Amino acid sequence: MIALSTAYNILKHKDPVSLAEEIESLGFSAVELNVEVPESFISEIAKRLKIVSVHNYCPRIDFIPEGRTIYSPYNMTSTDENERTTAVKLTKKTIDIANSVGAKAIVIHAGEVDMEITGRTLAKKYNETKGGDDYKNYLETFLAERKAKSKIFIENLLKFFDELIPYAERKNVKIGVENRFWANEIPSLSDYKIIFQKFNSDAIGLWYDVGHSVIAEKQGLVKNHLDFLENYSDRLVGVHLHDVIDVYDHKAPGTGEVNFTEIAKFLNEDTILVNETHLASTKNDLINSIDYLKNHGFHKFIVGGNKTAVLL
Repeated sequence: MIALSTAYNILKHKDPVSLAEEIESLGFSAVELNVEVPESFISEIAKRLKIVSVHNYCPRIDFIPEGRTIYSPYNMTSTDENERTTAVKLTKKTIDIANSVGAKAIVIHAGEVDMEITGRTLAKKYNETKGGDDYKNYLETFLAERKAKSKIFIENLLKFFDELIPYAERKNVKIGVENRFWANEIPSLSDYKIIFQKFNSDAIGLWYDVGHSVIAEKQGLVKNHLDFLENYSDRLVGVHLHDVIDVYDHKAPGTGEVNFTEIAKFLNEDTILVNETHLASTKNDLINSIDYLKNHGFHKFIVGGNKTAVLL
């Protein structure tokens, strides 16, 4: 089946019942809990919908450090040991939540390389120049800085996994390491190789985010967005499905420029599939995405798992 991330409608609902009812009305019988789901919602959602995955950190964190967002409030690659300790504690809580509701995996943002040229500034440069010569020179400078500074942050991430992977194995929950939107975030395509060579465990693998990988291709960070799948499909845990228009992602599949048929070729029956469309897409866009994916290589993952939508 294809689940729907609660990122689509969590901000619209003050109670879990109405949230679950809307998701069911859109044709979905399963969900991924996103980082904005409060702990008080979880048991009620689990009564009504199958929870296939949980996005770290979940449940929702009420205190966000200054300068951070709810999507990456505590950095597991930080040079601050206290911050890394907090990241470990909160990730274990997410694993516990996943285990308690029968979810197969958690999805993590695996930190970042602290740089002067940030991923945001690189993206801004790309948007301003449309990838012209000025951007290509800027990208070379960015990549050189990232390579020079990444060692300590990768080492910190490996220490993080040293503690988390045995915990995840005991709880029978997989860790899906998501490819990220900002270019200074970890892991890059080559960072995955370091992680997977060190940890030959079924408890850790790739979480392929379609939109992020397409943006990475546009920015010249990878030759092709399928490179993540070409290199690491044998470690594939799950996929975030969403479309891209220009440099804007999290659109409903079928409303943008992504060729989903070529992505479907890398999937297997154990791959966790989550539609990570955001609220900017309409209900009809989201409902139509089910048939769109069915007709573009995802038929065997949809039959029996997604229901006929009924608009409330």
